[in-house]
Amino acid sequence: MKGKRLIAVITALALSACGGSAEKKGEDAEGFEEPAPYACRVLDFYDYSQPVPWSGEIEDTYFSDVLLAGDSRMGAMYLWGSLENAQVEYVTSLNLWLIDTMKLDNHEDDATMMDVLSTTDKNNIYLLFGINEIRNPESYFDSWAYEQYQSILTMLRENNPDSDIYIMSTYHPRSITGLPEPELSEHLKWVNTRLADLAHKNYMYYLDLDNGMTDEEGLIRDEYVGDGLHFGPTGTRALEEYIKTHVVRRSVYVKEVCE
Repeated sequence: MKGKRLIAVITALALSACGGSAEKKGEDAEGFEEPAPYACRVLDFYDYSQPVPWSGEIEDTYFSDVLLAGDSRMGAMYLWGSLENAQVEYVTSLNLWLIDTMKLDNHEDDATMMDVLSTTDKNNIYLLFGINEIRNPESYFDSWAYEQYQSILTMLRENNPDSDIYIMSTYHPRSITGLPEPELSEHLKWVNTRLADLAHKNYMYYLDLDNGMTDEEGLIRDEYVGDGLHFGPTGTRALEEYIKTHVVRRSVYVKEVCE
């Protein structure tokens, strides 16, 4: 392909230099075809089927364009966090089915999580949902929670086509009320399988909190949580550090390829 284009360019230069073969100066001779320009396209080489890898720490200025949204687990970022420039929104016991009616804990008005998500203009959006659906049977989650989450993602993508959206996994708590082992681990597995699938099919990033914040037994580290589930100050700092070092930089994966 390139060899043919090179020949065409050389031929064109030769004709131009000689002048005798072209009937019109500055215009194409009759029947002469200009060489086709190089075709360029932008390709994304990121593997959306895999969790976000370690990236090195991002600059603090990054968080001025970040929305952290979720349930009471995300509330730790509001209560104990040090990312002063980030916008943090949370609802205690957030249920995906009621996301447009349950009021935000950190607002004095009647704003809901859906109000925030549908109006945000942040370029980096992090979502931590799913723990309050985990007690339900697998079929219950699949019958509506998956589709409800998908509708939220569709809305976000339509409103924010250029934003980077991170779906955060449901990390393995040390305990959760009303769901003993082995059911807890089984439910966590299929919930996170669905979350990873949503990230993959929507070309969004899956942030696997179990990969780096858990102990040798696969549980969230004891020093991170005060009640087996919710982060305390130490856990919040660890979560911040995890987010800072797992950021997808488009310049690494998105390239312009010319043929």
